[in-house]
Amino acid sequence: MTKTSRILFLVLVGTLLFNFLFWEEKLGLNTCLFGMFYLLALWILFPNARTSRGFLLTGIGTLLSGAMVVVHNSGAAKFTFWLSSMCAAGFAQEPGLRFLLGALGQYLTGWYQAPRHLMESLDRSNGRQLGWGKKLGLSVLPLIVVAVFYLLYYAANDKFADLADRFWAQVGRVFSLDISWSHLLFVVLGFFITGAAFWRNQTQIAHDDRSAPLDLIRNRPSRKRYIESRQMLGLKKEFQQSGILLWLLNGLLLLVNLTDFWYVWFGFDQDAMLDLKGYVHEGTYFLIASILLAMGVLFFVFRKNINFYPNNDVLKKAAAFWMIQNAVLAISVAIRNARYIEYHGLAYKRIGVIFFLVLVFYGLFSLYQKITQKKTLNWLLVQNAWALYLLLVINSCVAWDALITRYNLSDTPKGAVDVRFMIYEVSDLNLHLLEKHLDELPGKNMYPQISETEIREAVAKKRRYFENKMSQCTWKSWNLGDLANAR
Repeated sequence: MTKTSRILFLVLVGTLLFNFLFWEEKLGLNTCLFGMFYLLALWILFPNARTSRGFLLTGIGTLLSGAMVVVHNSGAAKFTFWLSSMCAAGFAQEPGLRFLLGALGQYLTGWYQAPRHLMESLDRSNGRQLGWGKKLGLSVLPLIVVAVFYLLYYAANDKFADLADRFWAQVGRVFSLDISWSHLLFVVLGFFITGAAFWRNQTQIAHDDRSAPLDLIRNRPSRKRYIESRQMLGLKKEFQQSGILLWLLNGLLLLVNLTDFWYVWFGFDQDAMLDLKGYVHEGTYFLIASILLAMGVLFFVFRKNINFYPNNDVLKKAAAFWMIQNAVLAISVAIRNARYIEYHGLAYKRIGVIFFLVLVFYGLFSLYQKITQKKTLNWLLVQNAWALYLLLVINSCVAWDALITRYNLSDTPKGAVDVRFMIYEVSDLNLHLLEKHLDELPGKNMYPQISETEIREAVAKKRRYFENKMSQCTWKSWNLGDLANAR
């Protein structure tokens, strides 16, 4: 079997397997099975990727997140699985890639290249004289036009629509097929998912990634003295202005941090809880703006030759002090968030604040490395993209729906908890916990208030929805999260 035929065969098998495992099913055991086939196919088709760090890391992330879909079936695990699988394909096709988003772009490019790869593969597999790929390509436009008119006639004429439905139903019975537009589109989706991964896509992404420098290079001026003197004077003036800017910003941020020391770190009292929700959210938004602005200012200051200016240690110390102060600001938000959780329990946004703060601390550390080691923006983006990916994989390993419900229904929170949120907004993975504590829920200290009748009706409705959904699924959707809800 030639390489072209082997790829075409694996794309066909992948498309059929995708349809078999996922059509009218939830993500569960099928995710793990498809992930193993997907990675094995990439391992076979792209032998050069077997030593690629990017492919190995995202491959491990794909297997781990796929296993977590089976273990607790969280939305975070499902998202990480598909993201990891797409990045793994990008690294397999271009093992030299360094940037995680570059690997993702390499894969996504295949979504519009897959039809062309299919036409070329059919031509090569059947010989030039037959030219099935070209013949099929020439027939695509007429088929599209016919399909458009078919849909128009179908919508405009009830008799024609009824005749068409009976025709397709008869075809389905003859060939034992479930023919429907939604099913057909689902099969096409499977083709694009596997085709974009198994055919190597032609892009400039790998070239651009390899050509992007990681270290700053000094731009030396002309040897003519008058030009050197003018550029040196300009650089000296820029150095002085940057120093003044950074120390002024440090002074301003110092006042903000002293305020937080007094009112948040050591001056916190029970009355402050009344405004803590807005304080946490506003503090987080301002922190995001502050960190992004801080990075933008430092990029502007430490650009080009200012990194190589003699005796610029004073400027670096000012930058380091400002980054430390931004870290202190992040700690202040972490304290607010921790106290909010202490009083009102866990929620998705509060957990999101924790993960964001972890990224902030790493971002500040990597920014310090960029300045001291004279690295480029590309280096910084590569490092932080991998940090974000690692955080997503860790996030996928936790069953947040059950953890949030279990913590909030315990006696740990000191204040009112949001029972309505746990019933209506948290997924049905917490159903067994709600039913276990059903008699206790009406007596909980809650805000906003919800009556006992509404609680029981809402939990019962959640149970009916779960049972109806599970009745439509088979062993392919099996997972431990749903098993905990089974009676």
